[in-house]
Amino acid sequence: MLSKVTPYIIVIVVASLLGFITENIWVGLRFGFVDNRGMMAPGLIGYGMAMVGMYILLGTPEMPRFLGRRIYFASNELQIAYYIFMAGVLVSVGEILLGTAVERFCQIEWWNYSSLPLHIGKYTSVFTSIGFGMMITIFMNHIFPYLFSRALAVNDVLIESLVYVLFVLLVVDFIHEAKYMIKNKHINKIWKVDIKEKYIVNHDQVRYIH
Repeated sequence: MLSKVTPYIIVIVVASLLGFITENIWVGLRFGFVDNRGMMAPGLIGYGMAMVGMYILLGTPEMPRFLGRRIYFASNELQIAYYIFMAGVLVSVGEILLGTAVERFCQIEWWNYSSLPLHIGKYTSVFTSIGFGMMITIFMNHIFPYLFSRALAVNDVLIESLVYVLFVLLVVDFIHEAKYMIKNKHINKIWKVDIKEKYIVNHDQVRYIH
């Protein structure tokens, strides 16, 4: 490993890509389409930052923490339940803060859970928070330890350079899209594949799928 920061950067990059895929799966199942999620690159850096933040604050389900401090439970089941609950709480707080900030500065209602049962305002709900909490717990229990251990073993200048380039691209993309939304008051929609209506949009050009 060439830098102590590199494993975290690798996790951020990989989790950002997985977050992009996961969010499109959720949107596809709920609304019947997939799109660029307001970004130019196929990655959502918020997911990557969130996973690293979860690790720093909560550890992993096998070695849980509370705000960075190691805690212990009488059984593995209690550890899992704790992790799902805390991950869900952090997701709820994050969704409320992000949704409120985007609405205030961009006049954009990025998502709205009002139609879901047990919603808490527009930007979070018990249902989605439990769902995200469970997905995060699965990721942090089964994928994160393997990914982090492989990242710790990286000792190649080329790989490290590539990871940092991808990380910078994700950061630049996020800043660009944030400025775009603040200026234009809408999400940067570059492409969209509507599965229900069977059409593809690419830079405002519509092509129907026969």
